[in-house]
Amino acid sequence: MPDLATGKGTRVGVLLVPLMLVLFISNLDQTIVATALPSIARDLGDVGSSSWIATAYLLTSAVTTLLFGKLGDLHGRKPVFLLSVVIFLAGSVLAGAANSLGLLIAFRALQGIGGGGLNSLVMAIIGDVVPARERGRYQSLLGVVATLALIAGPFLGGLFSDALSWRWIFYVNIPVGVVAIVAIAARLNLPKPAGRGRVDVLGGVLVTVATTAVLLVATLGPDRGWTTTPVLALIAVAVLSLVGYVLAERRAAEPITPLPMFRNGVFVISAVQFFLSTLVLFVAMLYVPLFLQTVRHASAFTAGLYVIPLLAGLVAATAVAGPVIAKTGRYKLYPVLGALLVGPSMAWLAAAPSSLWLVVALVLAGAGIGFFVQVSLLAGQNAVEHRDLGVATGALNFFKSVGGGFGAAVFGAVLTAAGAATAHGFSVVFLSTVPIAAVMLVLALVMREKPLSEEVREIAEGKAEAPEY
Repeated sequence: MPDLATGKGTRVGVLLVPLMLVLFISNLDQTIVATALPSIARDLGDVGSSSWIATAYLLTSAVTTLLFGKLGDLHGRKPVFLLSVVIFLAGSVLAGAANSLGLLIAFRALQGIGGGGLNSLVMAIIGDVVPARERGRYQSLLGVVATLALIAGPFLGGLFSDALSWRWIFYVNIPVGVVAIVAIAARLNLPKPAGRGRVDVLGGVLVTVATTAVLLVATLGPDRGWTTTPVLALIAVAVLSLVGYVLAERRAAEPITPLPMFRNGVFVISAVQFFLSTLVLFVAMLYVPLFLQTVRHASAFTAGLYVIPLLAGLVAATAVAGPVIAKTGRYKLYPVLGALLVGPSMAWLAAAPSSLWLVVALVLAGAGIGFFVQVSLLAGQNAVEHRDLGVATGALNFFKSVGGGFGAAVFGAVLTAAGAATAHGFSVVFLSTVPIAAVMLVLALVMREKPLSEEVREIAEGKAEAPEY
């Protein structure tokens, strides 16, 4: 552990600001494109595939969050962190300069590779340089920064699109990243890693290929036909890569997602709930601003403001549920309430209510999703042995990110098929989430409630941060 009290070691105060800024921009880029999609689609001349701008980032960051964390253990967090920042900045520069939607999607995927590493390594570095008794306070602060970034993303995306250009949603990362590189390179000193363990690169590649192939099948199938050669080829790729992934995980010394965890019914339900709730979240977060801009002709800035009630409801629900669950040890009620809030709220969005009722529906939908997010994470962590807490947390967050990617891409295809830029098309999109809420309700009712362990109670109270990967 570095000496924090002397000039020879790493001073937390000097490091905290660049780490917070890096965490802010990496989380910001999950949501900042939400209100910029119409501007990007108009400029690059492709509306149908624009949702992949968000999906590409979410998919690659989901996998590299796990892989880069392991690389940091083996080769030192400082060089891996700096590499992550460089990759993220390279993706940002190239995305901002892209002159076609295909290139922009590819550069967003590159940006996500770096962004995923930043998310996991910032928390790990704080764990390295801060004494255990103070760690919870710093990690809670970083949690607030990440939440603010998600809320600020659509707002800033709209602001840049209206006042400057959508390209600035990527260029804004450059000065922040450069400052972080200079500060971390100069001030961060960590012990040499032991170099034990292995990185499951094969598993990471195979799960990325499988997930991307399934997404492409889901988006291209309704448009091109399920029996066309490209779709059948993608189905074959999805099946083969999924089989390969299962075989690779069975043989891997340290797999990304250990298969025995999936024999636990509570963990499986938690993972599915995390996936579905994040899917609905991204549908609301991406397609409500798009509806306001294309149907009601609101500015990108105004449309971005409507995402704030959604995320405010989510943050409030998680803030309320966590301490109550920690105190009582009971959590089964919250996802039931969450499903009963999400379904009617999304159905009400489909009715295209007035501005006031739109805000109310978004707050309630966000609160419902917040109950699911809180309980899915806690119940999944609680379902495994303490020694598996880190890998379980990483796997659950992987399902969360992939759920966001599916919500962005699949419902983009739904919107295109139902009539892009029409009130009817958006109504179909929002109504299509109601059956998903029904599935979430059934899962909440059948999930067995297991008493919370002491470690998970502390996580629920915010006194401890769950390890990851």
